[in-house]
Amino acid sequence: MSDIIMESFGAVFAGIILWVLTYNMGIKRALQLPGSKYILVGFFLLFFGMLIDITDNFPQLNHFVIIGDTEIEAFLEKVVGTLFGLLFVAIGFYRWLPSVIKLEQTDKELKSLNAQLDTRVQKRTKQLENINERLRYEIGKRKVSENKLKKQALFDGLTGLPNRILMLERLTQLIDEAKRKNNKVAILFIDIDYFKKVNDTLGHEAGDNILCQMAKRISSEIRSYDTVARLGGDEFVVVLGGIFEVSAVSMIAEKLIRQFRVPYIIDSRELTLTVSIGVSMFPDDGEIGTTLLCKSDSAMYQSKEVGRNTYSYFTDKMNAEISRRLNLENEIHGALERNEFTVYYQPKINISNNKFTGTEALLRWCNPVLGNVSPAEFIPIAEQNSLIVPLGEFVLNEAMRDTAKWQQKYDPDLTVAVNLSPRQFRDPNLINYIENTIKKHFSSGGCLELEITEGVLMGGQHIEDALKRLSELDVNIAMDDFGTGYSSLSYLRKFPFNVLKIDKSFVDDITTSPSDQTLIKATVAMAHGLNLKVIAEGVETEKQLEYLENLDCDYAQGYFFSKPIPFDEMDNYLASYNSASPRKFVLYEVSNG
Repeated sequence: MSDIIMESFGAVFAGIILWVLTYNMGIKRALQLPGSKYILVGFFLLFFGMLIDITDNFPQLNHFVIIGDTEIEAFLEKVVGTLFGLLFVAIGFYRWLPSVIKLEQTDKELKSLNAQLDTRVQKRTKQLENINERLRYEIGKRKVSENKLKKQALFDGLTGLPNRILMLERLTQLIDEAKRKNNKVAILFIDIDYFKKVNDTLGHEAGDNILCQMAKRISSEIRSYDTVARLGGDEFVVVLGGIFEVSAVSMIAEKLIRQFRVPYIIDSRELTLTVSIGVSMFPDDGEIGTTLLCKSDSAMYQSKEVGRNTYSYFTDKMNAEISRRLNLENEIHGALERNEFTVYYQPKINISNNKFTGTEALLRWCNPVLGNVSPAEFIPIAEQNSLIVPLGEFVLNEAMRDTAKWQQKYDPDLTVAVNLSPRQFRDPNLINYIENTIKKHFSSGGCLELEITEGVLMGGQHIEDALKRLSELDVNIAMDDFGTGYSSLSYLRKFPFNVLKIDKSFVDDITTSPSDQTLIKATVAMAHGLNLKVIAEGVETEKQLEYLENLDCDYAQGYFFSKPIPFDEMDNYLASYNSASPRKFVLYEVSNG
């Protein structure tokens, strides 16, 4: 009975070992190890041998196992089963144990590698966390920098208002919205009047202060969803969307003008400024933002021309004027080199004896594209782009050369008057050029008369020095357009004038307007009291000439005698004048236009 129990335990133990091997390692993996199949076969043989032992003790179970009939055969079967089972198990373990040992070592190595890998992963994770932290910091800095750059790119640094780029973007959006909703968009271009004087007198810091206050005032007068932008300098733009009536735009423009009349406080000082506003409308004046901005800018300049401190709407007439101005600016460059300019002359007559005394030189421009261009158009442009300096030198040289010819041919006492602009007087080479040209053509400077307006006299000490040098050259100085300025009397007392020219606007109504008669009479008396000669411009009728003669006016010029004419025609005029009786000649000129 003890044999049976021991053999049963052995069988159970063998089964447990077999189960552990196959379960823990997995059947497939266990069978793949070297010697595993031998071990399994050996266990089956041992189990078979133990099964035979059990059946020997329980004959009733013999029909389950086929064994020999004799005890010897049964013994041999048990011995063979046990021996072969042990042999197969021994061979299997012999081949299997090195693999198990190797697997154990591999497991240890894997655990070591896993530990190292965990350490490296933790270290790398820490590094990545630090890198992520730095990246978050750099991304934060970059966002701050991007926001700063975006603000610099889209907003004005001084006032914080949108700049030109952002304003045009919003204007485009409003135009698109207006197209969908069938309403209007208004652009108000605002410029401070005489702002340069603020910077020149109070300094740029005070000017910046005013600009910041101005930005707040504009923003306070418009709706929250409208746009106020600063384009630069003292130029601001207001973009108004959702407009249905033009009257609404006028109301806002008037509110802005009233707002700016409120004095600014700068360093405890009150400063009152005005603005000029130009208005353009979508879709009336255009459908593109840049076009509308350009037209509102043009309308703003129209406001300045009509007296400032007001607003103007863009018109087609204004557009035509702007186009012509651009053409003038393009064509005037190189016009002198292309010989498009000519000097014309208008005679001056001594009223007391009707004697021809000289001419006034007047510049004329005939362009192949634009035709005859009025001096009122091209002189201001020449002033702005400094072309007036070479043009002035051209007129001086031509006038003195032609007059020198007439002096030799007709009368050595003939004179010529030439207009000088403020820009010419700022030219440091002007006096030297005049002196050299006098020496080139004239015997003395007394044959040259320079006509200057009140604007020339506002240049400070430089102007005083220049006039003094001209006086030393014996050049006559004439105050042109007398009566149209504000402080002409003080200038007459301060500067060395020889001649005073009465403006045409006073001569026009001299025979019918008592106030003009009184003004001219007082002007002639005052000029003679200062030892100045008086010339009346714009004489067109004999009655005007007779009235001037009764006032003892010295000289006259105008269409009554002749319109401005070129050199050849003036030469014929002089020849005819010398051959005619004075008064009859004048009447002849009138009758023939």
